[in-house]
Amino acid sequence: MAISNPVIRNLEITNCYSRLAAAFAERSGEGANWCTYATWASRQAGRSIRGEDLLEKLGRRFGEGGRLLHPIRSLWRRLLRRGLFQRETRIGRLTAELHTPFDAFERASGSVAQGNLKVFEEIGFEFARYLEEVPSDAGVDSPPFQRFLDRLRPGDPPDGQRYLREAFERYGRLQLELDPKARMELAVLANLAIGFHEQTRLQPQIREALDTAYATEKDLGRRALEALWPSAGRLWPVVRGAAAAVVGVVAAGAQRATSRLAREVITESLMVLSLPGRVLALSMHLGDAYPEALREPANEELIELLARFEPRPPAPDRCGARDWSDLHQRMHYILHLFCAFHLRAELSRPPFTPEQVASIGRGIVPDGEL
Repeated sequence: MAISNPVIRNLEITNCYSRLAAAFAERSGEGANWCTYATWASRQAGRSIRGEDLLEKLGRRFGEGGRLLHPIRSLWRRLLRRGLFQRETRIGRLTAELHTPFDAFERASGSVAQGNLKVFEEIGFEFARYLEEVPSDAGVDSPPFQRFLDRLRPGDPPDGQRYLREAFERYGRLQLELDPKARMELAVLANLAIGFHEQTRLQPQIREALDTAYATEKDLGRRALEALWPSAGRLWPVVRGAAAAVVGVVAAGAQRATSRLAREVITESLMVLSLPGRVLALSMHLGDAYPEALREPANEELIELLARFEPRPPAPDRCGARDWSDLHQRMHYILHLFCAFHLRAELSRPPFTPEQVASIGRGIVPDGEL
């Protein structure tokens, strides 16, 4: 059954990625698989979907010890439970119609939520299908494995699934590979192939989120009035006009006072990745060392892929993305991330506590760190 609430849906997707990663690791062994990274990327997306990036920005601006921050966080969760970004609720209609920071956050939130669902519906489904249809001891040439591969569409993304087919073939090969270095190279190749497919298909949503447009202030008062009181359109024109003027002054003032903050938060939210014990700024070079087995690759396909996204010597290898809407810059950073963090055991931990998972299953936004 489809989940209409984008906040709950994201939390379910994040938890499902974690379960898929754990189930897949039972076959692939040591090291991260694509679902491992997807778990934490989806969790980070949830912060944008819930609009919590604004609170983090305020925390950095006023200091984490600010006495107002805790009650603001609590209020924000209450607003989310009441449907802050759901148009079928009164408060959701208000945030959709008022052109304030909430408008910009709601638009960016919608783009991120759309991308989160888009990737999960395709790639999450294929991981689940693989685990269901292909026995753990089936080789790449076995009938079950070939039937699985045959259902993947030929061609390049966004419509084709050639890179997904290549990825699962490599996952299948590494299960039978005994050499640790060869196994690690196959795993990273598979992860990167899915990463490239994913990032290519997400290009429209990433651009839309970064370029969130502000609607004009024209008729702002009328829209705000009708969002709060849908029956306001039936008021006498003189009464409706006066009420709209009053509401419009307040709403326009809020918009002007906070539009710059909104733009800053939307940009920064897509340039951060929170991992267990570490927050990565995607605009900064990721200097973590690669595992020994990946420092001098022997796999020709991996060497070719590295050459595709790494700068040619003597140019410095700085992977920080100046423009996250640029696919090549994103993949350069992701390549470093997937290589450097492949053996990080902490990435395999569940993103939520059992109590939070139970709350999510009931359709309730949990308390605590999400």
